[in-house]
Amino acid sequence: MVHFPAIVLGDAYKVGYMLDLRVDKEYRSGMTAFKLVRAAVDHVRKSDAGLVIANFLKDNKHPLVFTSGRGGLPSAHYLGTNRIFNILPIRTMRLDPRYKIEKLCDRDIPGIVELYRKYSSRYVIAPVITEDRFRKYLDNITGLSLDNFLVAKENGKIRAVTALWDEHPYKSYQVLRLNFSIRVVTGLLSFLSHFMKVPHPVRLNDSLRQLSLVLYAHDDCPEALDTLFRHANNISMGSEYTLIMLYAPENDPLFRSMKKFTGISVRSEMFIFAREAALIEKLKDNPASVLMDVTMII
Repeated sequence: MVHFPAIVLGDAYKVGYMLDLRVDKEYRSGMTAFKLVRAAVDHVRKSDAGLVIANFLKDNKHPLVFTSGRGGLPSAHYLGTNRIFNILPIRTMRLDPRYKIEKLCDRDIPGIVELYRKYSSRYVIAPVITEDRFRKYLDNITGLSLDNFLVAKENGKIRAVTALWDEHPYKSYQVLRLNFSIRVVTGLLSFLSHFMKVPHPVRLNDSLRQLSLVLYAHDDCPEALDTLFRHANNISMGSEYTLIMLYAPENDPLFRSMKKFTGISVRSEMFIFAREAALIEKLKDNPASVLMDVTMII
């Protein structure tokens, strides 16, 4: 369970995020998972968190028992479907010539923080990123330094920002079986390797090397953010990384520009538990999306 400050429908809250609930197959038919979730809920109730977000793999029916209000657990509100879009960097994408792409400089941080504030105002739930919190991210999250941030400038003004982050020190994925999507990717990489440099191949029982697009925002200029994502694709071609992950709610407007990217998607379902029943009712009436904090990616 991790916590972060957020603005929820205009009000400040401390939000908890339940991540990586995993139970060995031998124990899934018993009470192990229930006890884990119950312990997490009890932990939240003792804290000052006003609400908790939990994500479950789409079409996995087993965790839904935890959202239905049974066994003394609070009922949850369904926030919608998340999309984990894994970009496969196998072709050069054209960049918008209006924007100059640079690394983020320390002197730009106050402006970036203001950009995050403006960008987050369009979301129903969004993390609070102050300059102090942003600098704590840079100082304490391995692999997340100024060198990992890209900005798109137009006439000297920053119009978009994103970080290209290797989360491997915290979490890595191992390929345990080659499902249809992975077989398609493996076959495509094998074919293309005869003609061009391709990303690191997908191998059974091997770690899946990937980068994540995090802490992104734009100044009412989605084309600038799209250019940054395209640049991230281009500089990752033929690298040690197989995929570039973008994780966001499926109704996030940024996915409108992702149709031209080559990639595969996995989906999860997001639920929210709240102390205040009135807050749940307000969220039900608001169709806006959720902006994920970087701690929800780790």
